[in-house]
Amino acid sequence: MQIEKIANKIEYSDDSFTKRVLFKEDKILNFVLNFRPGQGVPPHNHEQSDLLVHVLNGDGELTVDGVTNNITQGDVIHCTGKEVFSISNTGKEDMSLFIILAPNPHALYSKEV
Repeated sequence: MQIEKIANKIEYSDDSFTKRVLFKEDKILNFVLNFRPGQGVPPHNHEQSDLLVHVLNGDGELTVDGVTNNITQGDVIHCTGKEVFSISNTGKEDMSLFIILAPNPHALYSKEV
């Protein structure tokens, strides 16, 4: 068993979004993405890995296969691996997202930024 504190993974940078890994296992990858207003991730997908996003705080936009949705604290989103998505903090406050990828995709996604 492992226990992590999400609060310890909420770290913001004025230079770029941050990614702080909670759990990195063969079957699952879990991390927190943190965005200052105006920051985001470009369109991409995760091949064979499903994506679950829980908005911990803040609000922004999630675009999936060209369709944009507003997201806010408490929202939970599921995307299949083939869906192309992007996330942007379009709000005035910092935004943090609790992310789960299963199965754990390529090692590239397991690195902190």
